[in-house]
Amino acid sequence: MIIYGSKAVHLKSEQSVTATCPSCKTQGSVVISVYRKHAHIFWIPLFPIGKVGLSQCQHCKSVLKTKEMPDSIKSEYNVLKEQTKGPLWQFIGLGLIAFLIIWGSFANSNDKKQELEYISSPKAGDIYEYKIEAGKYSTIKVVDASKDSVFVIYNDYELNLMSQLYKIEKPENYSGAPCGISRNKLKEMYVSGEIFDIKR
Repeated sequence: MIIYGSKAVHLKSEQSVTATCPSCKTQGSVVISVYRKHAHIFWIPLFPIGKVGLSQCQHCKSVLKTKEMPDSIKSEYNVLKEQTKGPLWQFIGLGLIAFLIIWGSFANSNDKKQELEYISSPKAGDIYEYKIEAGKYSTIKVVDASKDSVFVIYNDYELNLMSQLYKIEKPENYSGAPCGISRNKLKEMYVSGEIFDIKR
């Protein structure tokens, strides 16, 4: 299954009055056409990748690509190419990518804002995903909070992949005694990236 590639779209054709077909020598029988190629993924156009041209004699049906055209036909093709604009829909993919980037940035900004609220007002049951050291990750569970401190229990297990932390996020894995962390220390851990995600 082909998921990416390129495709040429016809833009414009004009019949030359003066050009002579190099094959049958018939004058005024050559039709010059301009196409614009675009890259695509899953048949969704991403962006244009240049114009190409063809000429066809209506008398002998001889077809020439741009590099095969004699100078007289190529000069007319170049004029036609400069005058021809491509469709905007060939930029749909770039538009979608730009939208996804903007949406992702907005969603991430909202997530960070919410997490800052969570870290500023911790509640029992909050789960902090944190980095123990390079390549090691685990979780912390909030069990209580006072004006100055947050009381937490550390998960008994750790993993090498942060994306797999859900596998150890089980009530029975928090078997230790609660310990206190100051609210300021907790904020420092979040700002530094040591705590990288908060679930409530």
